[in-house]
Amino acid sequence: MFTRIITVASLGCAVLFSPVGASAQASGQDQTYFTYVAQWAVPRGDWAAFEKAEKDDNATMQKLVADGTIIAWGDEAARVHTEDGFTHADWFTATSRANLLKALEQLMGNSTAPAFQAVTKHADLFLHTLAHNGKAATNGTGYLRVAFWQVKPGEGDALEGHFRSALKPTLDRDVENGTLLMYNFDTEDIHTAEPGGYNLAMLFPDGAAIDKFYDDLKAAGKDNPAVEEILDSLMVAKAHRDTFGRVTAYAHK
Repeated sequence: MFTRIITVASLGCAVLFSPVGASAQASGQDQTYFTYVAQWAVPRGDWAAFEKAEKDDNATMQKLVADGTIIAWGDEAARVHTEDGFTHADWFTATSRANLLKALEQLMGNSTAPAFQAVTKHADLFLHTLAHNGKAATNGTGYLRVAFWQVKPGEGDALEGHFRSALKPTLDRDVENGTLLMYNFDTEDIHTAEPGGYNLAMLFPDGAAIDKFYDDLKAAGKDNPAVEEILDSLMVAKAHRDTFGRVTAYAHK
């Protein structure tokens, strides 16, 4: 799952908020989604057993996609480990809270498996996904980078407006050309952290796609350095965080 909501550096966002992105036509602007994330701190010696238990859920997740209850799901293992101790995550996305909860109730029975009981820490996130796009896939893998930032009080609407007008069109284009498999732009629907947090989760097919994305980003930052100043004015700089993991299973309707 999207391992504890993370942050894009200001320069990292620059390419996405460039005039090129702003001029593109966004798709599906008005659709809203909801995403559930489960995070797990698994002892190193139990990683294999835990990942096997996750795979046991995959058939259920595929059925939930097929019948339209959810539109996407994935399993993730951390590749950059952090002090909070979370090593694995799972997520799924739906077009309504009702469908998200329907899927959750079907999965709760498996949480009593020994591999899940052996974890040392667990946390969940219930997110309002303000924007989403992804390619159809039935058995995908990749790398997930999630960027989190905290906006200054009263600046949430400004950040959301920037995203919709400038960042979203660029991300949609990256999904179309295959640089991204999926992205989510989220804020908490059920608040378990300080209000004002946003995250951008980006799923890449491989390392080459990550290099391409950030090469483009660096070039755009040089062409339009003023974008960084605009973003810095909205964000609490010290709150920036990133997570990065290997997606071992993934599907999208």
